[in-house]
Amino acid sequence: MKFHLFFFILLFGVTVLPAKRRYPEYGSLDLRKECQRSKGVCRALCLQNEIRVTFCIRPGSQCCMSSSG
Repeated sequence: MKFHLFFFILLFGVTVLPAKRRYPEYGSLDLRKECQRSKGVCRALCLQNEIRVTFCIRPGSQCCMSSSG
């Protein structure tokens, strides 16, 4: 059991920690705030006159922006 724990810690230290240091913006980006800044609304489904831009904090909710014109 100690053997497996050692390799898990080693794998975590080699893969996850360097990725968090190299790309910190992926862990700190709140897509709900980005959606609201661009005058969008997070909903489960977009209306017919709206465009789906991206996903919000959960994959089930979408950032919907009204199509102009």
